[in-house]
Amino acid sequence: MKKLVFIFLFCAAALTSKCQFIDTLRSVIERHGSFDFSFNSRNSFISNNDAYIFGFNIGVCFGKKFTIGGGLNTLSTAIYHTKITDGDTSYGRLNLFYFSYFVEYIVNLSKHWRIDIPVSIGIGSASLQYTEKNQLVVEGNRTIIPLEPQIELDYNFNKYVGLYTQVGYRYMLVNNNLLNYNFNSVTYSVGVLIYPLEIYAGLFPRTKLAHLIED
Repeated sequence: MKKLVFIFLFCAAALTSKCQFIDTLRSVIERHGSFDFSFNSRNSFISNNDAYIFGFNIGVCFGKKFTIGGGLNTLSTAIYHTKITDGDTSYGRLNLFYFSYFVEYIVNLSKHWRIDIPVSIGIGSASLQYTEKNQLVVEGNRTIIPLEPQIELDYNFNKYVGLYTQVGYRYMLVNNNLLNYNFNSVTYSVGVLIYPLEIYAGLFPRTKLAHLIED
């Protein structure tokens, strides 16, 4: 119950005014959208293990204030489960993989500062993968549905590069109870922002893709 309250307050705090948000949303969607691509990799925990999630998003941005799209996310950290069968020890690697749909509200604070508020819901699977007699064996494979609200503060030096810090929470709406892991976790990330599409548009301004990016 406390986790649900946290998620509710997290999302509610993102909207300073309901009426203002709806008016802004209506106005930006009426504009032509521009193509958007970004990485959304972040640190987290699975039980007591550090868990780095590698992900990327593809979407459409309206008026540089509202983005909708989808993405792909996978666990890139090696987390192993030990199993002993008839005196033989084997190690199963945890596999976590899911597609996600997201909406993102963007608040431009100044020329260089902005806040991004994405919320995503995903569907995928979690399982343990063993190698036994040179064959891949999958155990405990079940569907998962994670909900991930986040908030990100960006400082952009220009439209090509910047810095960011991000914090959020991963809450499993549907969990894999066959695996003895706690997937609910705080997520966080700090790093350098690079906008490859903007760089491409700057280098090749007359191409069709550049027009899709800059519209």
